[in-house]
Amino acid sequence: MMITWKKTTVDDSWPRKLGESKLSKAAKNVEALKGLDRKGTEKLLGELVKQVLFDPFLVELREHWKRDRGGFERKSREPSTEKCWPSNLMEVVEKVINSPVEKLKAPDFAFELSQEAAQKNYLILSKHNFNLDEALKSQKGTPLEYGSEFRRVEVLENLFGRHPNWGRMERLLRKGSDWPMDELDTKSRHRDLHDAITFGNHKGATKKQDLLRKLCEKDVVHGYALPLPLAKMTKIPNALMAPMNIMSQNTIDEHGRIVEKDRLTHDQSYKFSSDTSVNSRIDKALLFPCMFGSCIKRLANWAVAARRKFPQARIYSSKIDFKSAYRRLHLNHKTALQTCTQLPEDELALMSLRLTFGGAPGPFEWGVISETVCDLANAILHDNDWDPKRLRADARGLVPERKSIGEDIPIAQAKVQVVEVPVDPRGLVDVYIDDLIALTVDVGDNVERMEGAPLLAVEAIARPKHREEPLPREEMEARNKLEAEAAAEEIKTILGWRFDFHRFLISLPENKFIAWSKDIKNLIARGETHAKELEKNIGRFTHLGVLMPFVHHFLSRLRELLDRSKNRRSIKINQDCKDDLDLMLFFLAMAHDGIDLNYIAYLKPSHIYRSDSCPKGLGGYNHHGKAWRFLLPPNLLYRASNNLLEHLASIITPWIDIIDGELGNGDCSLSMTDSSTSEGWTRKTNFKEADFDDPEEAAVRREVARVHAKHFLSLGIKEYSQWFPGRYNIVSDALSRDDDRNDDELTQILKSCAPSQVPENLEIRPLPSEIVSWLTSLLQRLPVKEQLREKHKRTRLGRGTDGLNGVDPLESAMMSFSTSSAEANETSYSEPSPWLCVKDDFRDRMSTPWLRAQSEIPFHLWHRPSENTTGRILLGTKMASSADFYRASSELSKMTTRTQSNRKRSQLECSVKSPSAKRLRPNEQSANSL
Repeated sequence: MMITWKKTTVDDSWPRKLGESKLSKAAKNVEALKGLDRKGTEKLLGELVKQVLFDPFLVELREHWKRDRGGFERKSREPSTEKCWPSNLMEVVEKVINSPVEKLKAPDFAFELSQEAAQKNYLILSKHNFNLDEALKSQKGTPLEYGSEFRRVEVLENLFGRHPNWGRMERLLRKGSDWPMDELDTKSRHRDLHDAITFGNHKGATKKQDLLRKLCEKDVVHGYALPLPLAKMTKIPNALMAPMNIMSQNTIDEHGRIVEKDRLTHDQSYKFSSDTSVNSRIDKALLFPCMFGSCIKRLANWAVAARRKFPQARIYSSKIDFKSAYRRLHLNHKTALQTCTQLPEDELALMSLRLTFGGAPGPFEWGVISETVCDLANAILHDNDWDPKRLRADARGLVPERKSIGEDIPIAQAKVQVVEVPVDPRGLVDVYIDDLIALTVDVGDNVERMEGAPLLAVEAIARPKHREEPLPREEMEARNKLEAEAAAEEIKTILGWRFDFHRFLISLPENKFIAWSKDIKNLIARGETHAKELEKNIGRFTHLGVLMPFVHHFLSRLRELLDRSKNRRSIKINQDCKDDLDLMLFFLAMAHDGIDLNYIAYLKPSHIYRSDSCPKGLGGYNHHGKAWRFLLPPNLLYRASNNLLEHLASIITPWIDIIDGELGNGDCSLSMTDSSTSEGWTRKTNFKEADFDDPEEAAVRREVARVHAKHFLSLGIKEYSQWFPGRYNIVSDALSRDDDRNDDELTQILKSCAPSQVPENLEIRPLPSEIVSWLTSLLQRLPVKEQLREKHKRTRLGRGTDGLNGVDPLESAMMSFSTSSAEANETSYSEPSPWLCVKDDFRDRMSTPWLRAQSEIPFHLWHRPSENTTGRILLGTKMASSADFYRASSELSKMTTRTQSNRKRSQLECSVKSPSAKRLRPNEQSANSL
């Protein structure tokens, strides 16, 4: 929220009071920060904050604001309404594409992997007094000129000049990628350079000398790296070096076959004597916001929304790659000096002139280009003036015919979303670093438009390949992959996942499933591992977690093992980690079988549960009115903490529906408690044992989490996470606490005292014997703990004048919510969506506070706008433009996480009007992982 000053009354005494206030004194004390170390700075800042917080003048100012509401105007940040593209976009695109093909000169520098070339390049540098900036400026009109891979800035400005990223893009094209980093003093730099020359390269590179030389030679002949004499690197001012390594990865050849590819990497995180590295000195806050992290979520949400709008239409996908993407972007001279590597066997040093694989800013800097090209592709795709048959990229003819699934296979349907994604049937283009991914609905000429728009956007920005290039150069679109990936298909491999938009399934490809499963089984059987092996497998598990959030909850023990394995030859795998690895096999099998595409989207909960616990019992109910309670027998009392009991309650309530066959494949569950949710409690097991007071209870907690994860994943149930204030959890609170009332009595009291929280057909049933047996067995594993004994407190429902016989808290909350929504609608929200207004549905009433929280999901997680489009959360509408898209991600990345105690909150603390109640709590899941 922005607060802007408006007309207000100003007290004449304010200037004097301000001068006398602690605010003024605190400002003067800021001078004392100079010369302090980190601890001293934190201590002084803490004292200053305390002084200012309770300053009488500041208190008076706040009270004045409360009295004079006209003094401040609260309003949402207005979305950008400025158009990103020219009104005659397609005319401009055509002019840009038809602009003359520029022929570059040969550079003065030599690009051969030899000592002769290195010595020549050193002499050229010496003529410029080793000033790389001056040396590169002298190469204007050659491939060494900044931005030479792209069309001239003056040409591109006509097309991209209005885009919010143009400022950054223009700087990159004119000056190269200048990484924002802290400087290293001369003495430390000299030591690090000497250490790097002595160290050489990593074993992965030194063991493959022939391959290393081949990969380096490819970089050199293309002009990506400048060869220099290794022995003279100490004479080049500001030069730094990093070790190289070789990474194997899979790629797809022109025939669609999976083949191995070796990639040269620069370990710019490696630290020498200064205990710093290039990457550690980067100020990431100054980099372009990374948008690609939510690419899969945006694609999934668009596909689900499109299938809802066109239930019988096919959805096709296409994909093109930028060829050697990072190598298209020049490094600024200051950055290039700090990205040198070496070939000790040839006594050569290599200075990188283009983005490196291993420099932390790489994805951010390239994102300026790829994200903007993606936006152009969307603008072309949605432009009514574009005729894809007349205006097409040169590479368009290389795209094969579409591939469809047989008519005999039914088209899978989509679920109801909690966000309203704008669907233009012509499609959507999104980007993940160097992959442009397009989707469309098979209506009219949409498929032809989808296949052509990304290629046309790339051709518009890239300098065309001249028939007489001075250095070897390839087209910017990866033409060798067009035959395999660019065709419109209903089944497409996207970012390592096999997307089936006909059956609405996402699955792990067969080759990955076999290889990854084999490696995990070998790890478990061998009982020991090493850091590199662990790091590789954890990376794979993280890939699984993109579509299966449960995976992340079981990685902390493996990550702790990785930390302990560093600087060791090998390390033993303990039983807890073996159990986690065994669970990963289960996750892999589920991923290989296929995950419902609906599971990835933001869905409206189909099943809502509330649960609670106290030291003497547990209870819960669902939105249909099915309730349960379990009063702990004397032999099970005081064994489990209330946190563990609440965790148990949160998974038992939906488990009952699973047993009864009422919760299953394709359903979406929201199970809430006072302190967390079933998903939130599962995530709490993602801690080391040392984080718990009781290792035995930690082990039980992990087992509970595993049981819950297997139930939901094996049945294909989506789970939401959302904390729900305890004052609106009266029913489950009474189910767990009121042991002095039988089921009939308690049912009647709940209906009379909290009618809005009670379904008409509320019925308390016995807990299934299967769950009773499991629960009893778990609790018996824990010893009795005297510190858990406490006086039992029953609810005050129906217990006289002190009881809750008056206004129903949820009714009050609903009234408060309606008022708040009305106020919000004046600025940023519209009327609730129709499904909230049709009838008084109890499930919707239960989920209203949750939906209010979901209205704060940053839209860039589920929608990529094209010009000004409307994206809507179910409780309100917001306009979204490209400028808002990048701003939203940037602002989200600057948010900090607030810590919170695990204790139960009082009813006063849980008021929905409390500002803190709106903030994300540690036991809530962020919108990113829904």
